Amino acid sequence: MDVRKKAQELADAIVNAPEYQRFITAREEVNKHQAAQVMLQDFQNKQLELHKQQMEGKPVTESQEEQLRKLYEVISVNPYIRDLFEAEFMFSGLMLEINDILSKALKLKDDDDESESDEEDDRPTTKLWTPGS
Repeated sequence: MDVRKKAQELADAIVNAPEYQRFITAREEVNKHQAAQVMLQDFQNKQLELHKQQMEGKPVTESQEEQLRKLYEVISVNPYIRDLFEAEFMFSGLMLEINDILSKALKLKDDDDESESDEEDDRPTTKLWTPGS
């Protein structure tokens, strides 16, 4: 059994998964609308700025978190961005589930972790991620 061939089969299966297809379609829809693109880019830039700040060891203030939350609320009104966030959230859940399966099979996760994940499904239960959640 060629591991690389199996990896390609997994990649093909992921590409054909409804979660991935919805994500790609939603991203393409955002790209068709310049206002949505600009709004999303502004949000992502702010997220990146705060992430860099954290990586530099500087704490993110409550005020900065609140600004990001408000920006998220504003851009989430846009139906194209909202759909993209929902699709991205569901696709991320699928990828987490796949990673969990691989980690368990490779014994990179303790058996104790397995019992915890049986009790708590790692797949997202809500459709929208919000900053600070």
